[in-house]
Amino acid sequence: MAVTLECHDLCFSYQDHPVLNNVSFTVDSGRFCAILGRNGSGKTTLLHCLNRILSPDAGRVLVHGQDILAMDQNQIAQQISLVPQEHLDMFPYRVIDVVVMGRAPFLTLSQRPGESDYKMAREALNLLNAEGLAQKKFNQLSGGERQLSLLARALTQTSCVMLLDEPTNHLDFNNQYHLLFTIKSLCRTRGISIVATLHDPNMAALFADDLILVKDGAIMAQGPASQVMTQKIISALYDTPLGQVRINDHKKLFFPKTVLTDAVDAVDAVDAIDTKEEEGGY
Repeated sequence: MAVTLECHDLCFSYQDHPVLNNVSFTVDSGRFCAILGRNGSGKTTLLHCLNRILSPDAGRVLVHGQDILAMDQNQIAQQISLVPQEHLDMFPYRVIDVVVMGRAPFLTLSQRPGESDYKMAREALNLLNAEGLAQKKFNQLSGGERQLSLLARALTQTSCVMLLDEPTNHLDFNNQYHLLFTIKSLCRTRGISIVATLHDPNMAALFADDLILVKDGAIMAQGPASQVMTQKIISALYDTPLGQVRINDHKKLFFPKTVLTDAVDAVDAVDAIDTKEEEGGY
C-alpha cells in the first residue's frame, strides 16, 4: 500500500510554549486515520502543521514523497484540503458557490469556474446527501449544514489527503454516523487518505482504520485501531478509569467505569420494578 502522507520529527511551539514534540507517523492511501487526545493536547495544531497553515520549528511533512516546504500554497492545496472546526462567516454566497471554491487552486486568478467544476460540486453535495443545500445561503445555514457544505468543498478540492478537525461537531446524532460512514467509504472507493481529529474514542473505534494518540504534545501510541484501542491505553490517554463493552468479535466501546456502574444499577432497578409489577407487588 502506498504511503501518501509522512510526518517526521515534527516540533512546534507557540512562543516559548512547546505544543508538539518529535511527532512522526505515516498515513497510507485509502486509510482513515483518527487523532485522539484530550483538549489542549495539540491535535488541531498538528493538523495545521500538516498543510503549512503553521510552520513547524523542526521536522518535515511529505505528501507523495514531496516536502511541502518545497511547495507553494496552491500546490499544497491541490494535494491537501482542510475542513476546520470553526466556521467563519462568509458573504451570502449560495452553498453551491462555496463548494465550487474548492476548485480555486486549479484555476488562474482570472479564470472562472466552469461547468465541469460545478458538476464536481454538485456530485460532492449529492454524496453527502446535502444536495438540498445547493441554492441556500451559506451564512443562513445551521452549524451542521455548514459542516456538510465545507466537507463537500474539500471533496471538490482534492482526492489525495483530507484533514478534518472534529468533523462531527454541530451534527445531530444520525448525521454524525452518516458522515463518518461516508468518510470511510471515500477512503475505500476513492483511495483518499483522511486524517481526522475526534473527541469521541468510540467513533474512532467504529470507523477509523488507524489511530494516533496524542498526549502532552507527543505520540503516546499509534497503529491499527484493532491494536491500539485497548482499555489500558485509552484509560491512560484520558487519565480516566474506563470499562469496555464488546459489541462484536473485533470492536469494543469504552465508557468511564462510574458511568457503566450507574447504568448497570439503573437497569437492575428497572428490572426489579418490572418484576414487582408482574407479580402484582405495586
